[in-house]
Amino acid sequence: MKQLCYLSLAILLTTATSCDLFDDSPCGEKQTFDLYLLGSSIVDSTNGLYYSYMDGGDRVFQWSQLVENACSQEHVKVESRVALLDETTTGISARTNVSWLFLFEEKIPMSKNGSDIKGNGEAGLKQAFDKDPAWFVPALEVFFPTKGSYGADTAFLKANVISVEMMAKYRKH
Repeated sequence: MKQLCYLSLAILLTTATSCDLFDDSPCGEKQTFDLYLLGSSIVDSTNGLYYSYMDGGDRVFQWSQLVENACSQEHVKVESRVALLDETTTGISARTNVSWLFLFEEKIPMSKNGSDIKGNGEAGLKQAFDKDPAWFVPALEVFFPTKGSYGADTAFLKANVISVEMMAKYRKH
């Protein structure tokens, strides 16, 4: 009978901890910064997320946003995806990074697989913020050799990129 009680208790504890019932995090509630842009909204500058610049001979399209009041005790987990027109689309690259406190940056590698360019990684904020409320900026960039003008580059982007997606999971301070 004692063995049955221990077995039942072990099963209960395993189930409870796997369901996140015993959340021993020193942080607040779970949060998600979610960016999903489709079609012409990819280059919508009214939402404050979009920016474009030249880097040598490459046109860079960037989407980013400041996220504040994050808990520095747990890593920020970032997933990014750029959906291309099809598998044969070439000449387009992407990169993701998370920056914080102006001096720190975690670059997240992205690689092409079929018609997607994907990457995921994480960034630790504790070194910079200790136990204070943290802030970070997740950024997704798509870049390619310029086609000669901003208008031509924007048309190329819209013709070859279906969507851009970025998700940053973190906890509130």
